[in-house]
Amino acid sequence: MRKTLVIPLCLAVLCTACSTAWVSTLDSILAAAAPALINILQIAAVANGQPLNSGLEAKIDGDANAVKTLAGDFAQASAASAPGACQQLQAAVSTYQADQQLVLQAAQVSDSNTQTKITLLTNLVAGTVDAITAVIPSCENAAAFAPTEARGMKITAPYSAATFAAHYNSILVAKTGNPAIDAMTPKMRLRQHSKLVRMLTFGKLQ
Repeated sequence: MRKTLVIPLCLAVLCTACSTAWVSTLDSILAAAAPALINILQIAAVANGQPLNSGLEAKIDGDANAVKTLAGDFAQASAASAPGACQQLQAAVSTYQADQQLVLQAAQVSDSNTQTKITLLTNLVAGTVDAITAVIPSCENAAAFAPTEARGMKITAPYSAATFAAHYNSILVAKTGNPAIDAMTPKMRLRQHSKLVRMLTFGKLQ
């Protein structure tokens, strides 16, 4: 009897792991995308000689954390509660999506080179919403999510968090001719590898 239970039990464990694996993918995307969005605010603040918009910074952090929490809730939801959990997750992602528009509106500078950098970075970060919705089961085609291109923003969807970070960093450190910006941006690079990989390579891989 015990042997006959082994296979079904193993299959159940494997299916559970597969069904929640997308949560880790979503978390890794947000772990790079939310700081990337805040970096754009910081660049604009320095370029304009103004303090960082701390209110919007806190909102981005809070909304990103809400998406992570609700993704976990949806992954663990029962069949009966899944539709409601899915709607809550949709609403949270839409709120995070709206934050990107707020950053785009706030990050306006007079220096054309810095503005070009901001535009390129913002377009890249915009693609993370599409990457997030693509991994959410049963929600990827939900009408609540407006395609990024429909909002008039060109997207560059990342294939992975590491690929996104690499592309983002290459744009981030490109020289603008503004000494303050060019001195600051190399310190704002996103991590391309997990903490474990960085430890195993003694920091050689960042």
